[in-house]
Amino acid sequence: MPDKSLSSETSPAEPPKRKRALPVLAKKRAPDSQPEREIFARNLRKSRIDAGLSQRELAAVTGIAQAHISELENAMHNVCIDTMVKLAQAMRKPLFQMFQP
Repeated sequence: MPDKSLSSETSPAEPPKRKRALPVLAKKRAPDSQPEREIFARNLRKSRIDAGLSQRELAAVTGIAQAHISELENAMHNVCIDTMVKLAQAMRKPLFQMFQP
């Protein structure tokens, strides 16, 4: 029977574990604009449904991709002011109404 002490001497030693150069950052917080984004998203969806438009029809009217409209309605992205204006105009509402809770 082979000697176990010999087998451990012939196997390569494990390299020492390296320390991380930078600490792991904590999970990112939601941006401070999240409540406003969610209000805009909720009002956008409600306005679109009240206008009788599907996301695809709204995309055709505004020139904004349907997938992007879906992401905006789910508050997944920041919205630039030009996009907000296009969407509000398509809904025939002033932009400030899209931010009212």
